[in-house]
Amino acid sequence: MRRKLTLNPAAEAHLQKLKRAVDLTKFTAPTPIHFPGDGTADGRQAIYLSAPIQKHLRKVFDYLRDKDPQLSRKKLEYFLVHEQGEEAPKLDRDSYNFEEFLGEWWNHFGLEAEKPCPFSEKDLTKPISNYFISSSHNTYLSGNQLAGKSSAEAYRKVLRRGCRCIEIDVWNGDSPSSTPEVVSKTQSKPQHARHLSGSSWHSAAATWKDAIEERIEKTSKHFLGEKKVRSRTPSFTSQDAPAAFAKDSSARDSAKDVTARNISATDLPAKDSSSSLDPSLLAERLERTSTRQSFRTTEPIVMHGYTLTRPIGFREVCQAVRETAFETTNLPIIVSLEVHADFEQQELMVQIMKEEWDGVLVEKPFEDCPQDRMPRLDQLLNKILVKVKKPAKPDAPAPMATLAPVPTIEDDASCSEDDRSMGGSSIKKAKVLIGEPLGALGVYTHSEHFKSFESQAAKIPSHIFSISESRILELHQTKPQELFTHNMHYFTRAFPKGLRFDSSNCDPSSFWRKGVQMVALNWQSTDEAMMLNDGMFSGEHGWVLKPPGYRSDDLSTSQADAIPHRTLTLRITVLAGQHIPLPEGAGSANGNTRSFRPFVKCELHVEKHEERSSASIIDGGARPLDDLKQKTVSGKSDHPDFGNTKNLLEFIGVPRVVDQLSFVRFKIEDGASRLPITRDPFACWACIRLDRLGTGYRFIHLKDPKGNPTKGVLLVRVDKVLS
Repeated sequence: MRRKLTLNPAAEAHLQKLKRAVDLTKFTAPTPIHFPGDGTADGRQAIYLSAPIQKHLRKVFDYLRDKDPQLSRKKLEYFLVHEQGEEAPKLDRDSYNFEEFLGEWWNHFGLEAEKPCPFSEKDLTKPISNYFISSSHNTYLSGNQLAGKSSAEAYRKVLRRGCRCIEIDVWNGDSPSSTPEVVSKTQSKPQHARHLSGSSWHSAAATWKDAIEERIEKTSKHFLGEKKVRSRTPSFTSQDAPAAFAKDSSARDSAKDVTARNISATDLPAKDSSSSLDPSLLAERLERTSTRQSFRTTEPIVMHGYTLTRPIGFREVCQAVRETAFETTNLPIIVSLEVHADFEQQELMVQIMKEEWDGVLVEKPFEDCPQDRMPRLDQLLNKILVKVKKPAKPDAPAPMATLAPVPTIEDDASCSEDDRSMGGSSIKKAKVLIGEPLGALGVYTHSEHFKSFESQAAKIPSHIFSISESRILELHQTKPQELFTHNMHYFTRAFPKGLRFDSSNCDPSSFWRKGVQMVALNWQSTDEAMMLNDGMFSGEHGWVLKPPGYRSDDLSTSQADAIPHRTLTLRITVLAGQHIPLPEGAGSANGNTRSFRPFVKCELHVEKHEERSSASIIDGGARPLDDLKQKTVSGKSDHPDFGNTKNLLEFIGVPRVVDQLSFVRFKIEDGASRLPITRDPFACWACIRLDRLGTGYRFIHLKDPKGNPTKGVLLVRVDKVLS
């Protein structure tokens, strides 16, 4: 398999002139190396390497050839097998010059530190509970859990990044039947009460927040000027808005009318007549904003309940999912529904999903799949599975159509633990019942409230227990064998504890080692957990087959005996870099590449002693030991040469290692001595699963702080021994 390389023949002559004019060891711009292969008109290819990287590769070549003018076939074979860990190659030349040596190496074996996992070699024949699945929590949010923005675009982004289990929180739209009577505390006569639907209160709260910030920004611009305004931090809190809004009955009336119908643009005033925070102006702002809503007000909406997040339309989300669900892979996705809607709106949900996901939605069991097991992964290609509670039992009381749904605990099925944490005592807790049409869509992935591993529900093949990270760690201490053996056969989904308002995450590797298939993470920022998630699922299309000992046909009984643990000795020598991205706010346009002092931090993520012994796990398993952290000295510029000293990252005799569930993580930071206090030194990162970390001389490809690929690479030498 040949790799496509970037070609730029026109630059060759110019760069060759520069090479003659400038000493190679001081030349920091990328330099082309040409070697035989498919590419240019004369059958030659070009790769572009910085002078430091080229210098180290030439050292390798010179060492191998020794005193010979060229590298012999025998020596190259020995290098590829014993240094690079490749299979015995079939070489067709008797000797190689430097360009030919690099071409043979690059074209047929590659220098990537992360070993590829070809899709054609992926095992899709196991029941779907035998796989780890890349999963997101509150997928619609782009910021924190209290006031972050909601958008359908968030679904497109995570699906394109490999997520295969997404979450949708669904609430009533503003239909008349879903609008309860709410009497203001400032009123004594019920007949004068005006009201908003349960979901409209949240929509209004988000709009009040926008209106207040916009008004403050306009006022600030008036007094301070356009260029001086940078902050939208009001002294007027979001809690003040409802109180101010309630003082004016006309404002409340206006809000009610807006949330119940669409307003045409001709009904709106041209502009504000005052810069004050008058409640009537807030209502006017609410009206203007409502006309820009992208969803039909009578259809269900998606949002984070009882927060300042703005809702989006359920149909819009379904359309975004359908557009991108199978853009990069044909492996299935699981849509986890948190349902806060009444029966009428649930029927609309079903109608929308069947319309938008026609042909890919799993609506009934497959005839060729036995009822006592889950379908195989290869039976679900290009399919969407819905995770939802089973329908309410016939003898269960139906919810009144006029009552707005309220949150329960995510337990484990329907709503979010976050809602409980943020709702406080002012929100009455009630159970949202699922109707027959919606519940019937939970064919192979239905939600169940976790009571115990011995319950009847825990033996149904299609059940999924959604359990908070804290509760799973408790179960690992009290019932480690029951937890592990359950996860060998059935699905468990871990979600963040309710106190993670900042969209932080637990260490997912700790939960994968317990067999948890879906560790739902907040994808809003690229923190340590998201880096580990990237390392686990890189190139895997969102589904990773569990290692032997974790699968449904194995005889393991606990995490401790599932896989034989080994001792690891890992040495990584950082040699040089190319196109290392600068931290945000340190643009190369200002010549800051010269003052850039990148250094590499390396961290090993392996099983800790308390995981194996079922002892208490500190901080969700996210606190690594100091002896699992190393760093290099600082290099210079975005094309650094780390030299031959103080660049060794060494981990000797690390016990209890399972390489399929362990990771090595790299972070590059700016070590310049006089960084502005407001500038984050974090430049870029990489994370590689230990079983996929190649040995020998390798390129580590780097990503920016938002998780996007960059042109940046590190040249390293890896020595890995597992015994």
